[in-house]
Amino acid sequence: MRRIIIGLSVSLFLTSCQDKEGDAGAPEAVETVASSGWETEEFSELASEVIDEWKAFLRGEEIEGLSGASSSLVGLELRESGLQGQFQVLRAGKMPSGSRALASVLEELRARFGDAGIELAEIKTVKVNLSDEGGETHHLVHLANEALQVNAEWAASWKAGEELRLEALQAGVYEEVRKTGGGSFVDSTGEILTGDVEQFERSIDHWLARIEMKFGLDASGAHGVSVADFNGDGLDDLFYPDAGGLPNRVFVQTEDGRLDDVSEESGLNYLDHTYSSLFVDLDNDGDQDAVMAMSRGVLCLENDGSGKFAVKGVELFPQAVAYSLSAADYDQDGDLDLFANCYTKRFGGAATKDVLARPVPYHDAVNGGRNELLRNDGGFRFRSVTKAAGLGVENYKFTYSSSWEDYDQDGDLDLYVANDFGRNHFFENQLVPDGKAIFEERAEAAGIQDVAAGMSTCWGDYNNDGRMDLYVGNMFSSAGNRIAFQDRFMPEVGKMKSLYQRHARGNSLFQNEGGGRFKDVPSAGGASMGRWSWSSLFTDFDNDGWEDLLIANGFVTQKDPDDL
Repeated sequence: MRRIIIGLSVSLFLTSCQDKEGDAGAPEAVETVASSGWETEEFSELASEVIDEWKAFLRGEEIEGLSGASSSLVGLELRESGLQGQFQVLRAGKMPSGSRALASVLEELRARFGDAGIELAEIKTVKVNLSDEGGETHHLVHLANEALQVNAEWAASWKAGEELRLEALQAGVYEEVRKTGGGSFVDSTGEILTGDVEQFERSIDHWLARIEMKFGLDASGAHGVSVADFNGDGLDDLFYPDAGGLPNRVFVQTEDGRLDDVSEESGLNYLDHTYSSLFVDLDNDGDQDAVMAMSRGVLCLENDGSGKFAVKGVELFPQAVAYSLSAADYDQDGDLDLFANCYTKRFGGAATKDVLARPVPYHDAVNGGRNELLRNDGGFRFRSVTKAAGLGVENYKFTYSSSWEDYDQDGDLDLYVANDFGRNHFFENQLVPDGKAIFEERAEAAGIQDVAAGMSTCWGDYNNDGRMDLYVGNMFSSAGNRIAFQDRFMPEVGKMKSLYQRHARGNSLFQNEGGGRFKDVPSAGGASMGRWSWSSLFTDFDNDGWEDLLIANGFVTQKDPDDL
């Protein structure tokens, strides 16, 4: 069998994280994994060459010489899942027996998508088992066009020789999601945005070649957008924060659905690096004020009611960089307080994230930036009460996001914090019944510690039982799933190995069971496979009374995009 030289890119999901933040301080064992000649990864590479032909054939290309036998990929008995609305979900029951030629089976599968064909054909290898004769591979399969999506799990048996030969291909899980009604999302950016849009049309590489780094330009581009009614006309408007040297942009919606550029008039068009933004009513006057997480701290601006903003407060964070913000009246005094999620420490007056962020230890880092709880004392005056409120517990965790919810329905708001490179935190508010807004850390006790690459968190009642459930966005890694569960991977580290396995699994859905406890349901509806999940949101897209999940994902890749 032809040998494939595998570099560091196969050394688990670890390199994904290293690519994301530089040399992430991963254990020395990682280099051993990459350089010791993992036969399973060589086998996976060989299988991928064959699978690439399957994907090309499914997308409509004519591929000669597709060989091998297959069973239970078509001819399935599909039944209603009980999920209805604008989408019909059909799932396979008993898998059929028998065997047919692979080309015939794939052609029949392709035909299910009609004349529109398959626009997306993705097959990820998540497990490899080797034997003397060959091996078995397990795959996650996603095939889709605008009207139909197939989600499946395939198991392939291979015979090794001068070249890898498929012996059998079977489906363990098969699901079809068919669009039955409603409209479609259409990219209308060019039609509705007015003014100079070159800022959005150019890539970050374009601006990196034209703006000096000293102005705060950040190649990662992690900024997000905010939607709010800035001018009180009942229509949602758009705020786009951007990297240093590029102005923040404000677009106000008109009655005909266009978005007019009012960046300069708004007073929000700062050139400072703006990581994120939040629009909330800080002074209880009925309009939405602006809060921006910037390179030096948090900037608060008052809305005059017409969409014009003026600076009212600046909270400088000399030791950390705030990446995102959340707001809640945690102490029930009638005004909104702020929680700033800080990612990196600041050294020598500069943020290190732009160049090197070195989480130590990698699997449970405690050297990130310090988060801040800012209590609103009225008149745009804020006081840091982080330690006094009990939020100083291991408060240096490379935090990406946080969200508030009264999970136990006792009348006060509790806080979940998602941390990159390690465990998350869950702070239960003791305002009720103790009368003091003091937080108690309960992540492990509640079953929602979730040691992974936490990047987003949101609450929603996904099963309509009246209790708020929790979803956490992490990173899914097919390479990590292939390697981390093998006996030879880091056998000497004990419990830490399970943390690396958890890191590869992906997103987490936690069902609120009441009594302060949650149940981890990673396989519920395939919710763990969200790829590289920067952000997540519960919302009822099709108005059927059930909350759906929207996940924003993706990252810059190099030659091989299959593991992203």
